[in-house]
Amino acid sequence: MRAEPLAPYVQSFFRDFLVAQRNASPNTVLGYRDALKLLLIFAADRARRAVTDLRVDDVDPDTVLAFLDHLERDRGCGAATRNARLAAIKTFFRHVARQEPTVVDLCRRVVDIPAKKHEVRLPTYLELDELDGVLSRVERTTPLGRRDYALLWLMYDTGARVSEIVNLNVCAVRLEAPEQVRLLGKGRKERVCPISTETAKLLRACIDERGVPLDADVPLFVNRLGARLTRAGIARRIRRHAGVAAGAMATLAGRRVSPHTFRHTTAMHLLQSGVDLRVIAAILGHASMLTTHHYTRIDLAMKRKALEKVAASKPAVDKPERPVWHREPGLIEWLDRFGKKGNVMQPPPPSS
Repeated sequence: MRAEPLAPYVQSFFRDFLVAQRNASPNTVLGYRDALKLLLIFAADRARRAVTDLRVDDVDPDTVLAFLDHLERDRGCGAATRNARLAAIKTFFRHVARQEPTVVDLCRRVVDIPAKKHEVRLPTYLELDELDGVLSRVERTTPLGRRDYALLWLMYDTGARVSEIVNLNVCAVRLEAPEQVRLLGKGRKERVCPISTETAKLLRACIDERGVPLDADVPLFVNRLGARLTRAGIARRIRRHAGVAAGAMATLAGRRVSPHTFRHTTAMHLLQSGVDLRVIAAILGHASMLTTHHYTRIDLAMKRKALEKVAASKPAVDKPERPVWHREPGLIEWLDRFGKKGNVMQPPPPSS
């Protein structure tokens, strides 16, 4: 195997494969970028050379395995994050194998690295009183507080992913009846979600306060500097408001409330209200119904009500009848005699 430089394959992977061939979304490209960036820095340190001087054989299976251990041991990543990084690395090495036949064996050994099994945690969500506790404690006397209040209500109304909220522009929101928002989800799949009249009023007030036209192609949510609000920024604001609410609600103490918690909360409240799973899947933008079915596993209240409904529908049961072998002593006696020496097999006497 020749000492093939790695840099050209990294560039062609992003420029030609992800963008030109797959037309990957910006979020997908960023996910691959972060995974490969971490891997290249780790491999360069391990090989004691600059990232630009790395060769393909510097990122062999042993290096990839060491990198995955580094993610868990030194960076505190869980198994799910480890597997996500590994999936991105495998996609990259499949691309390298298509481009350069001389390194196919190395690429195959990287692609054959198995994902790590891990416990799948059930999603957590907020009960109605907990949701109200978080929302009611958002300070709305400042522009940032009013922005946060509208943001949280929009996240709850739509169950949107935080990346979908971040990428929203003002022109994607309809504030007249029927109020709705146009979201761009995974795989560039667009969907329209209805929002409440109250949420539409909150959004209109925030937009008017900024002096932005309703058809403007500008970010819907911005930070104090006027730049688009980031995923990390939204996560920080949610943690802050949940922390304030935890001071008055014991059930929120020690809880990790994230943007995805609001998404799970929307799904669970829809399910508890009797909304069909197919409708919930459409609202959340799930590509597979299997993802939506996970929510049916976690609601103890719904399970309890289902069991109570089954119990209530059962007919009244009297004392069970005695089994036939107890009602017919002749049969038991016949069985006792059967097989004894000299016994002639005769039918038992008929029951009365």
